[in-house]
Amino acid sequence: MAEDQEKDAELSSDEATELERFLEDTGGEVAGAAGLKGKLQKILANKKLLMIIGGVVLVLIIGIGFLLFKGGEETGVVPVEEQVVEEEVLEEEDEVKIAKVNIYKLEPFFLPLLDEGKETGQFITLTANLLLSNSVLNHELDKVLPLMRKSIYNILRRKRPADFTLKRSHTEERIKKEILTASNALLLSGAGTITDVFFARFMIK
Repeated sequence: MAEDQEKDAELSSDEATELERFLEDTGGEVAGAAGLKGKLQKILANKKLLMIIGGVVLVLIIGIGFLLFKGGEETGVVPVEEQVVEEEVLEEEDEVKIAKVNIYKLEPFFLPLLDEGKETGQFITLTANLLLSNSVLNHELDKVLPLMRKSIYNILRRKRPADFTLKRSHTEERIKKEILTASNALLLSGAGTITDVFFARFMIK
């Protein structure tokens, strides 16, 4: 019985060879793993090498970020905004040109206020500006200016003190209409018209 167990315990030559191979392979893998682990430990222990690797990674990150930022600036977003602002400025200038008005400024009028032909001690001070339909009309007004001023003096002389105290707003509107009618009557037909009268100053002293 003991002899049978000893025979079973003994391995054939093939089995022994196979066992040795298995042990060598396993030992090689273990040794390789141990070698790799050792190399990693050496790299981690070397602080200079770690600092160099970290510096290279940091430089790469900064370089990529700079390229992305630079590329964003070159996309043309800012110039588009500047172009929009320039277009808005041009539109505003066009509106200003359209809104331009032609004004003819008259010298102030100063005359005594009469009541039934008698002086009252009060004076009318009036400064009027004429709104013209076109800029060419300025030259026509220069030609008839003396006659126009005389017409406006006559309009103001016909007003009484009560016209300015009791119904002043109504009187001002009436004077505007009378000045428009008298002034346009002096202009050549086709040259243009005076479209409105503005009082820069209208005082009774």
